[in-house]
Amino acid sequence: MIGDVLLTSLLCENIKKAFPNTIVDYLINSNTLPVLENNPYIDNKIIFDEKEIKGLIKLVKFSKRINQNQYDVVIDAYSKLQSWVDVFINDAQKKISYKKLGRTLIYTDNVEKHNEPHSYLGLAIEHRLALLKPLGIETPLITEPKLYLTIDEINFAKDLFEKHQVDTTRKTVMISLLGSDPSKTYPLNKIAEMVDFIGQNYNVNILFNYFPKQINQAKEVYNQLSKETQEKNYFELLGNDLREFIAIANECDLIVGNDGGAINMSKALGKKSFIIFSPWIDKKVWATFEDGINHTSVHLKDYFPERFKKLNNRQIKKQVNEFYSVFDFELFKDKLDGFLNNNLLGEQFINKNNVEIETKKEYSIRSMSTKISALLITYNEEKNIQRYLENVEQYADEIIIVDSYSTDKTEEIAIQNPKVIFIKRKFDNFTNQKNYTLGLAKNEWVTFFDADEELSQKLINELKDKVNSKITDDAYMAYHYFYFKNKKIKFSGQQNVRAIRLFKKSRCKYKEDLKVHELLACNGKVGKLDNRVKHHTFVDEEFYLAKLNNYSKLRAQELRLRDLKPSFYHYKIKPVYRFFNYFVMRLGFLDGISGYKIAKLHAISVANRYKYLDEIYRKENQNLG
Repeated sequence: MIGDVLLTSLLCENIKKAFPNTIVDYLINSNTLPVLENNPYIDNKIIFDEKEIKGLIKLVKFSKRINQNQYDVVIDAYSKLQSWVDVFINDAQKKISYKKLGRTLIYTDNVEKHNEPHSYLGLAIEHRLALLKPLGIETPLITEPKLYLTIDEINFAKDLFEKHQVDTTRKTVMISLLGSDPSKTYPLNKIAEMVDFIGQNYNVNILFNYFPKQINQAKEVYNQLSKETQEKNYFELLGNDLREFIAIANECDLIVGNDGGAINMSKALGKKSFIIFSPWIDKKVWATFEDGINHTSVHLKDYFPERFKKLNNRQIKKQVNEFYSVFDFELFKDKLDGFLNNNLLGEQFINKNNVEIETKKEYSIRSMSTKISALLITYNEEKNIQRYLENVEQYADEIIIVDSYSTDKTEEIAIQNPKVIFIKRKFDNFTNQKNYTLGLAKNEWVTFFDADEELSQKLINELKDKVNSKITDDAYMAYHYFYFKNKKIKFSGQQNVRAIRLFKKSRCKYKEDLKVHELLACNGKVGKLDNRVKHHTFVDEEFYLAKLNNYSKLRAQELRLRDLKPSFYHYKIKPVYRFFNYFVMRLGFLDGISGYKIAKLHAISVANRYKYLDEIYRKENQNLG
């Protein structure tokens, strides 16, 4: 498939750059050959035509013919029956593939796959890059696949756009209309609803990605669009073959729609993407470069995880129409709107001189710098922002603040600092806000402190020392000192609170299934900082309860997604237990009246959590009625 071919081409470029004198051949299926045209890192393309090489005898003859090239190394990124025959017959001294039960004897090096992504690259890329390790390439130089266009192909697309009188003053959105098969295709009536949303809310050009033989399906979508959207759609502008599609995609700004070859090729051209994954496709594998800004995606599992329990991909595929029937556009309309806002309208990027800042997400699985980006999310932090800036400017190369449209002087104070990039973004939840901010950092090393946290000089020096050390962990945990009305809290459950505050962005990401008490998942070694952070979170009782209640509202939304129905236990027992836990079990009574107030406020917030959850259910029932 196109995606497999594109991502595997990364191996060729990395090998060529690590060993310039090496000859690299690529065995490829004939129907995806156009994807590799003009690639300067492939010396020879060996064509595999499934129609001509059908049956074991023909496959063996084909493999023997390939073996005459006398390869030193064979890398099998496919690892299926056809490739096993090729590898088994080949006389190469080194044979590399993935470790699979019953197949290890075929290969000299069996690379284990991992189940969770270690970076924004996604498992599909990480697994392929791991095949380079037996060659001594532990840190790949290249992590993004590329497509190579000729000048003639570029001019062809420009002429085609001119012929169809495409409005070049507007940005152009490509719609990945159809998946590679029906089980990977979002229902056409729902994709029409999505396209109409784009057309009615954004002043853009809209192109459909389809081949001439798929015109009836394309018309089915087009006919459901409003007149306003149809006027923005250049229905007859399309390519006749894969290379023409690539050239057309190169003239677009971003792509939205079904996962598949069109998405992968557009990414390889540097275009931004919003992907709708089929319910039976593993998002963790194919959500490459997912940063929530330039590339983002949706999967039914994001919204109804309980529907997927105890089902494997094969079972889900058999019921895919049933799954698609509940995968309504309304579920992810706001997420698409946010993506389009960011990439079509742009966020408000402000520095001291009110000059627009261009931000570019860089993808790398190695640290190329010892500089640090200080990241912060804010809302009405005028009391804390100056102290924060004075702390972080001592070590940070850049300071990125993403603000949820504060109504106080947060922005006014922040932009006085020349290192600050100040960005306004509507708040949806803590996880998304922090992942968005993380995607803006230009440096590999980042810190993510809160505005109400204070850093001692010893801690600041330790941060710089950790980053500049030749031997480092991938992330560092910091313990906290908590203050309640300027009084240091020694117990009340706060004595062992810690969080990762310094980390490599390529190895860490905030878990998307949590909206509150965001959790940073780190695929690497986590160390510990010797110096603690001073946390001034308990300003006064009213302020702290409001903060806890905000968490409770977000937590109630999480519980609704899990279909939790509150009961007497949640309303009465859990708040009492929370008070007992903080005041007795966590030794809050040793903090005196402050410990009592902290325990009481936490108990109230737990009770409010289920009150908010009950309100969500009542509003839903009213809407149904």
